[in-house]
Amino acid sequence: MAVLAVGVLVVGVLCFVNGAPGPGPLKLVGHPVAAVMMLALQRIADRRTGKAAVGAGAGVLVVAGVAFSVLWWF
Repeated sequence: MAVLAVGVLVVGVLCFVNGAPGPGPLKLVGHPVAAVMMLALQRIADRRTGKAAVGAGAGVLVVAGVAFSVLWWF
């Protein structure tokens, strides 16, 4: 997701410079926010054990699903 966020930002800048229509503000903000949330949750999942790790791992999947639904289907 972090690589995708950087890619979307690069495309946004290129479109802005060239005057072409590009990704909207929702995608330009949503991808980096989702990436930061997922990286934070993954860090928790990697460093903890038990319910905290399972919850954080599930959170990564939830954020990915919401980001995919909101940022790519609409």
